[in-house]
Amino acid sequence: MELRREAAEQIAFGGGEPARELMLRLFDEVAEQGARLSEQGERLEKVERRLGQNSVNSSLPPSSDRGQGPKRPARKRSERKQGGQAGHKGVSRELVEDPDETVQLRPEQCRKCGRELSMKDRVVGRAARHQVIDLPESAVVVTEHQLLKVCCPDCGTHTRAELPAGVEPGAFGPRLRATVVMLAAMLMSRRATALMLADMFGAKLSIGSVEKILKDASATLAGPWEAIKRAVQAGDVAHADETSWRRAGERMWLWAALSATAACFVIDETRARSVARDLLGDFDGILVSDRYGVYAMLDPAHRQICLAHLARNFAAHADRSGAPGRHGTLIKGLLDRVMVLDREAREQDCRLAWHDGELRPVHDELMDALEAGERGRTPDLATLCSNVLDLWPALWSFTEPGCVMKAAPRRVAGARFCPPEQGKCGLQRSVFPAWEVHPDGAGRSSV
Repeated sequence: MELRREAAEQIAFGGGEPARELMLRLFDEVAEQGARLSEQGERLEKVERRLGQNSVNSSLPPSSDRGQGPKRPARKRSERKQGGQAGHKGVSRELVEDPDETVQLRPEQCRKCGRELSMKDRVVGRAARHQVIDLPESAVVVTEHQLLKVCCPDCGTHTRAELPAGVEPGAFGPRLRATVVMLAAMLMSRRATALMLADMFGAKLSIGSVEKILKDASATLAGPWEAIKRAVQAGDVAHADETSWRRAGERMWLWAALSATAACFVIDETRARSVARDLLGDFDGILVSDRYGVYAMLDPAHRQICLAHLARNFAAHADRSGAPGRHGTLIKGLLDRVMVLDREAREQDCRLAWHDGELRPVHDELMDALEAGERGRTPDLATLCSNVLDLWPALWSFTEPGCVMKAAPRRVAGARFCPPEQGKCGLQRSVFPAWEVHPDGAGRSSV
């Protein structure tokens, strides 16, 4: 039974004014402590949820689990023996048909009687071939161009020769500069790049020379980068994502936009909408992304929300206790069901429609569950449900005619070129939306 302030005042009134004042003061202190405990409980719950984040219920990568994430189901042990199976097609390294150097070796004596064999003795059969692949002692070729000065016999003017067309005006040739860019793009430091070139290839470059080569390469690639960006913007379907990136100890942001034919990357200091607008331009196709607010510049009818990202958002609520946990589990299960139905339809070469077939009841039940969550008493879950309802058309773009949703191959989370200097082309490992939309049912990879 809850004791209200008025009831406490009446009980204390029997003991006179001092008892009344004491009772009311104690009552107010208890109420204040209760409010403080409630606030601390909410803060503790938020901290516990943050500590409980892993690669399943958030956007954190699996590498961040560090043994604290959910246990993966044990793989069923195969009954096959290790190694190549009987009847499989063997693969071996093929011999080079045109080797740089060929050395013929003759036996010195007969392996049976021991007689000495001379150069006049007849060779029989074909030679057994054994090839050794190695690097040269020095892979660097230094070409010196001596510009001679000649005196004219008529007027006595001294004329110096000029470098012919095709000769580099600088000290480093195109292949060496390309190697420097590739090493830096593979995240090697300037110092490590210079050290590796000197030790392995005999090319001695200073750290300043490496830096200048990278700056020149970035300027040279600005034009092709713009062309790649325009190719992405012209696509029927594009994917967009962004992730944190550290450069020179500072936190930057690596943005990516991918179409069926091109992949464009940019590094910027901010995660603002202006970067997304510059990267996507006047794109009017279907954009596949997560719910990050910068992509709200596009109408939901021109978007496809990544369902795998969305399922992870609700998985975080499914781990909670009480009504929020039950509601998060329900909505995550419905999203998983949508993805299962899509996978089964693709395996049978069929199409799904949100208003027909097996997907219709899931569609309706998911909307009911989101509306119930929006009306719930858990603020963060209600906000999430409200946001998803605002984006409702973007959940079903994959069912529209001309678009096919397919599971993204694991190679999408692979090495990507990222810029050596200005962030306009280079290499980085990034993870993109786990669901793709493709025009005309072609099922092409976005990379």
